[in-house]
Amino acid sequence: KIAVLACQGLINRKETNVDGLVFTIKESWDVKWMRTALENDPSMEPVSMTSKDFLQTTCALKENFPIILYSKEKHHEIIPQLITLAGVLDAVPLDTDTAMHEMQSWQNHEVVFNASSVFQEEVSELIATQYIFENYGSMTTGVSMMNPGWRQPDDLHPLAPELEREPDVGLTDYIVKNRIFNFFLYPGCVPLTPEHDLMTRIMTYPTMAWKKPVEVFGYNDAVHFFGSVFEAETNCISAHNMGQVASSGVNNFSFFNRKPAITNPAELEQYLSGSLLQTRKDIAEGNLVYNSSKTYMTFVVGDGDNIAFMKGGRRGWMEERVAFCQESDSGYCDIPLAFSMSPHLTYLAPEWLHWYYKQANISGPDVFVLPPSGHLYAYPGMMPDDQQNSFLESTNQDCDKLLARASVHWEWFYGWRKAFETYFPKYEEAEYCVNAFFATNVPYNFPTDVAWDGHYTSLNDKVFVFKPREWRGTNPEGAPPFSDQNYLSEADMAAEINGYEPGSVAHLYLTSDGGMNLPSLYTMFGMLQEHVKIVNHEELTEMARQRSSLMK
Repeated sequence: KIAVLACQGLINRKETNVDGLVFTIKESWDVKWMRTALENDPSMEPVSMTSKDFLQTTCALKENFPIILYSKEKHHEIIPQLITLAGVLDAVPLDTDTAMHEMQSWQNHEVVFNASSVFQEEVSELIATQYIFENYGSMTTGVSMMNPGWRQPDDLHPLAPELEREPDVGLTDYIVKNRIFNFFLYPGCVPLTPEHDLMTRIMTYPTMAWKKPVEVFGYNDAVHFFGSVFEAETNCISAHNMGQVASSGVNNFSFFNRKPAITNPAELEQYLSGSLLQTRKDIAEGNLVYNSSKTYMTFVVGDGDNIAFMKGGRRGWMEERVAFCQESDSGYCDIPLAFSMSPHLTYLAPEWLHWYYKQANISGPDVFVLPPSGHLYAYPGMMPDDQQNSFLESTNQDCDKLLARASVHWEWFYGWRKAFETYFPKYEEAEYCVNAFFATNVPYNFPTDVAWDGHYTSLNDKVFVFKPREWRGTNPEGAPPFSDQNYLSEADMAAEINGYEPGSVAHLYLTSDGGMNLPSLYTMFGMLQEHVKIVNHEELTEMARQRSSLMK
């Protein structure tokens, strides 16, 4: 897998490919996205071959790439770091355990790095990360984390992992193509460890040209204590200068980012003329008037920050939604859903975004919002002022390109007060695009450190932060303590919303962690009373603005 994906990244890096681009099939979702690409560009003529033939002919004989030698067994722990070398040395890693380097087609290729020679005495992710950072870090353009296979036995032993799984190396083609610094330090976010010292040094190194806050691709699933403690990265080191582009295992970005990035909202506006743009027109013309006898609700489909979800499960949801709307006259497709969407797809896979927005046009009123917590999966309230300002500017640009004036926002339960003091008020400036935040608490079953007056907090009627409320499904089995309210039945969830005080303006964040699905949502919709009006996020924000003005 590693050799194939590395070769894919190296070939797809070329500005001109006489022999074409490389697309790999890892799972059934890849077949669907390949069909999407072919529909968009019928001039492409796919030619299929096995991985073995690809390595021996295209990769070895036609391209003549140099090689990196490693032992999968001996160097298991440092496979992520070796993938970094594949990118910066323009080389293909070959596993000596399976004698790949002895195949006739690879016999005369230059060996540019031999892991057994460099790491003779000890093999550890700490040693390999430090070595590769010091010798090759300046040649990289960004950061990625890839778990080599650590698995902790249970939640009560977060610092006792065992290396017993295979790494998910799907992101390799993109890492190699773009020369990303790929690594993993299992206790790298745990203070008082050598790994944490190295993590701090790497992420604060003054001459590194990586974007700040540091955008970490892949996924940090180390140190699990009833949830991944450091997955958003922001609380990893004291500089609070990191955030995540959740993308573990997603292959073929080296193929999909061949297309020009989406930089202008006009590219996606065409799909929202009958939904979001109509709402904006109605707001501008004063056609939407708050009714104090109504309850206004927006339903946000979560997890759009996780690009692996957008490749697979969320595409399935969108296909299911479109099929239901085309076949059913229940009226549920007159109800808008707000899908959270990763802004990084604007350059990683523009075709994916076009596909999603096109489906929303077919389903009818569906719209999109920014995912947790805007530009990156991060906790912006933790960030220092300079990092916050950079993050805000990036989120503002994302808002404009995706036509998404609301963002899901996550903070640790103890961080909301600081976010209200230092982060949210910055959006009151007129030039900023985002004017609504759908708060989600971390962990979701803990109380927040601020008191919420009703369903939202208004900042001078310019910015609205909606109180955390999350529905994770109807199955509470295995849920943590004090989380029953997040696993209500369809009837109980509907009863809660029906019971909101008339005139309420609120939202519900939907995540599939507890089995949440569209049929459950539709069942709940059927139990809502007539006074409940489901609207998109921009109408919801306008209703909150009008309500707040009336209450003064």
